[in-house]
Amino acid sequence: MPMKKELLTAAQQSDPPWMKPLGLVVSLVLFMVGLWMVPMAIFGPDRALIPGDLGDARFNNYILEHFHRYITGQTGAFWDAPFMYPWKNVIALSDNLLGTAPFYSAFRSLGFSREGAFQLWLASLFALNYWCCLIALRKWAGNLVLAACAAYIFAFGIYNIGQINNVQVFPKFMAPLALLFLWKHLETGSWKWLLWTMLATVYQFYCGVYIGFILVYALFFLFIGHLIAYRKPSFLLRFRNRRFAGNWVLMLVVGAVLLAPMMRHYLAVPSDVGHRNFGDIAASIPRPTSYFFTHPAALSWRALSRVGVDAFPQWWSHFHFIGALPWITLGATPFLLFSKRLQPAERHVLIGIGSALVLSTLFCLDMGGFSLYKFVFMLPGFSVLRAIDRYINVQVLFFLFLFAAVLRPVFRKPWAALALGLLLPVLVVQDNRWEVGWLKRFDKWDSVRMVQDVERRIIRGTLAEGSFDAIAYEPPMPIITNFEEHHFNVITTQVSAMLAAQELGVSTVNAYTGGYPGNYISFFDNMDHRTMADWCAFNHIGTGRIKQIDGLAMQVISRDTVRFVAANGKYLCADQSRDARLLANKDKADDWETFLRLHTADGRAALLASNGNFLCAHLEGDQHLAADCNDLGDYGLFTMVQLDSGMVAIKAFNGRYVVLDPGTQELRATGGAMGKEAAFSLIKPPVAVTP
Repeated sequence: MPMKKELLTAAQQSDPPWMKPLGLVVSLVLFMVGLWMVPMAIFGPDRALIPGDLGDARFNNYILEHFHRYITGQTGAFWDAPFMYPWKNVIALSDNLLGTAPFYSAFRSLGFSREGAFQLWLASLFALNYWCCLIALRKWAGNLVLAACAAYIFAFGIYNIGQINNVQVFPKFMAPLALLFLWKHLETGSWKWLLWTMLATVYQFYCGVYIGFILVYALFFLFIGHLIAYRKPSFLLRFRNRRFAGNWVLMLVVGAVLLAPMMRHYLAVPSDVGHRNFGDIAASIPRPTSYFFTHPAALSWRALSRVGVDAFPQWWSHFHFIGALPWITLGATPFLLFSKRLQPAERHVLIGIGSALVLSTLFCLDMGGFSLYKFVFMLPGFSVLRAIDRYINVQVLFFLFLFAAVLRPVFRKPWAALALGLLLPVLVVQDNRWEVGWLKRFDKWDSVRMVQDVERRIIRGTLAEGSFDAIAYEPPMPIITNFEEHHFNVITTQVSAMLAAQELGVSTVNAYTGGYPGNYISFFDNMDHRTMADWCAFNHIGTGRIKQIDGLAMQVISRDTVRFVAANGKYLCADQSRDARLLANKDKADDWETFLRLHTADGRAALLASNGNFLCAHLEGDQHLAADCNDLGDYGLFTMVQLDSGMVAIKAFNGRYVVLDPGTQELRATGGAMGKEAAFSLIKPPVAVTP
C-alpha cells in the first residue's frame, strides 16, 4: 500500500559514524546522573529516607511484603491478605503491584530488610522506566542521544515530583514500549506488533491497574492520531480483510484471558464498596494551569510553584509541568509542519503524535467546570480511577515522542548533530533538577521503631490469652482538632498496626487501603470496641475470637477530655516548642492544652497529650512534668484528688503533689501539701471522645 512506502521512519535516516558512540556515552551518563540526582538523593547520604509519608508509602511496602511472604509460604492466599479481618479480597481494594513485586521479593531473598528492599524496588523502577523508554524512543527516533534525553525526562523529569508520594504509579516502564508496538502495527499491519502491544498492555495492568487503564486511554488516542495523519489509505480499510480483523479479535480475547485471573478480583469490588460518581473525581481532573505548575522541589522552575496554589481543589496533586524543552518543541511543531524541508513521513508522524497529544489532553481536562472526561468516565472500568491527575504519567510520552520527532531532522547535518548531541543532555538535566530537601520523606528507622513498638504492645496484650483469630489494635488517640492532622495520625496508626501484625504473622482488623466496604470506615476513624463490634455484626461474626488490644499495660475503664487552669490563671500546656514540658503559660486553650484522660481500674488516671505521648513525672530527675512518654507506667499515672473548692489536686507516683513554679511556669511533682499552687481548675471541653 502507498502508506508503507511513505512511512520512512526516522530510524532509517543515516547518522555520522561517531553518533552511535556518542549516543552510548550520553545514555550511560544520563542514567548515572539521573539515578544519583533523584532516587539516591531522595534516600539521603546514609540511605535512611523513603519518599512520601508514613501512610501510602508504607502501605505499598506492606503489599510488596505480603507478596514476598505469599510466594515464600509464610502466608495464605494472596488476595485475602490478613488485614481488615474478616473481609476477603482486600488486595483488590487498591493496586496489587504484582508485576514488579518479584523484584522486591528478590531483594528480600538477598537479605535486605523490608524497608531496604522497598528502596531498592523503587530505584529499580526508575532504572526500568529509563531503559525501557530509551529502547522505545531509540526505535522511534533512530537516534540514541534523543532517545536518552527523552528517557531522562520520562524517568527522572520534574513532573515525577508530583507523583512521588504515590509510588504505585512508578511501574510504568511498559507504557512507552506498548505505544511503540502499536505504532509499528499501525505502520505495517503486522500481527506480531499487535501481539507485542497486547502483551505489553497486559503486563502493565499487572504492574499497576491505574497505569494499565491510563495506557489503554493513550493507545486509543494514538490510534485516532494515526487515522488523522494517514487518511489515504486509511488503516481502517485493513479490517475488510477477515484474517486481519480476526487477528484483532483474537488478540483482544487473549488479552482478556490473560487479565482474567487478576481482573475477576477487581470486578467484585464495586458491589462491595459501591460505585464512584463523577463528582468524586472531578477535583482531580487537570486544569490548563496544571501543565505549567511545579512543585517547589523543581529547582530550575521554582518560580512556577505558586501558579496553581489555591487556584482549584486538590491543587497539590497537579504538578504537571514537564520542563521547558518539550514545550518548546511542541511550540515549534506548527511551524515545522509548514516547512518545505520536512519529509512527508516526518510530517505524518508529527500530525499523528500531535493529534494524539491534543485529543488525549482535551479529553482529560477541566475547563471552567466543563470536562469531556465525563465520556471517558462512563467507559467500563474507568470509574474505578479516582485520581485523574495521574494520567500525566503516560501522557508525557506523547510530549516526548513529539520532542524526538521535532528534533530528529536537526541531526541530519554533522555539525548540528555534534552541537546538539553535546548540548541537549546538559539542557535536559538543567531543565529537570530536583531539590530533594523540599520533598516529603520519612526516616525508615523511625518507621521500624514505630512498628516494633506496636509489635511489643500486641505481644504484651496477647501473652496471657488463649487462641484467637485476629487482633484489633485500638490505642487511645490524642485529641487533635485539625482534621488533616488527626486523619494522618489515624492512617499512621492503622498502617503501623498492619505492619506489626504482618511481622508477627497474625490477622488484624486494622486496615488502610483504597476503599472501605460496609461500615468499616467507622472503625477506621475511631478504633474502639463499639465500632469494631459493628464491623463484626456487618460481617455476621461475633467479637469473641478477636483480641482487642489498646497497647497499654493496665486496664482502662473510661476516658474523657480535660483541660487544666493553674493558680496563675493560665492553661496547662504540653509545650511542644519546649520539649513538650508541662507549663502554665497559655491564655487560651487549643490542642496543646487538651488532654485525653484515661481512668484506670486502680483509681488512677493518665493524661495523653496531643503529641501522642503520655504526661510523665520525671521523678529521677528534677521532678518536672513533660508529655514525652510513649508508654504508660507508674511515672505517667496520677491520682486526682477532688478539693472542697471544686478544684483538683494531682498526686504523682512519688506521693508528691504537682505544683506550679510561679517563676518558670513549670509544673513539678514536689508539693508536700495541697496549697494554692497545687490546686487546678478542671474543665471538660466540648470535644467528642468515644468512651
